[in-house]
Amino acid sequence: MTSTVDVPGVAPARRTTATLAVLGLAAVLGLAWGAATSFLQTVLPAPFAGLANAVSPWLVVPFLVGARARTRPVAVVAGLLACVLQVVGYYVTADLRGFGLSLTSIAEWIVTGVVGGPVFGLAGHLWRTATGRLRGLGEALLVAVWVTESVVSYGIRLHYVGDALVFGSIAVALLVTVGRRPGPLRATLRWLAVTVPAGVAGMLALDPLLRVVG
Repeated sequence: MTSTVDVPGVAPARRTTATLAVLGLAAVLGLAWGAATSFLQTVLPAPFAGLANAVSPWLVVPFLVGARARTRPVAVVAGLLACVLQVVGYYVTADLRGFGLSLTSIAEWIVTGVVGGPVFGLAGHLWRTATGRLRGLGEALLVAVWVTESVVSYGIRLHYVGDALVFGSIAVALLVTVGRRPGPLRATLRWLAVTVPAGVAGMLALDPLLRVVG
């Protein structure tokens, strides 16, 4: 016969290793996607250029790393780290490529990352683990941010029909893929009835401010 004996310190060590792995992934993906965005801005043709100049693509990374986290606090921290390092990766790369930097723009994106990173890190974790009433919320947040930018940023504000269609198409693709797992699609749709109107209303409320600082 063999018996299983818990070795003191092994479980905490594994949790620490898992946490460091997620944070390391957040750092690598954040820096890499931030740097890649700088290059994509100069090569993506219309109507795809908006993918390198919008919020929602940068919120995918914290969602992904949050989904890898074992706990909600780790997901929140990983999301924050990923978003902030995307800003670092982007502006360092842009500076090395000879583009001018705007302190106002840097501050705006850091604030966006500090707010959006933790939220979408948690959203990724909820997508993988949520049960009961919270099921569907994580993926609904991800889909809703793409819908919001499609409707408000590129539809209402900029009147870029092509870009709006691209972002809307990605939202639909996310809905029928991410939105169907791990729970039923109806759970995601239920939360979309809340998150999409809230996102659109919030963006419209901020629109005058965005026009001033933009």
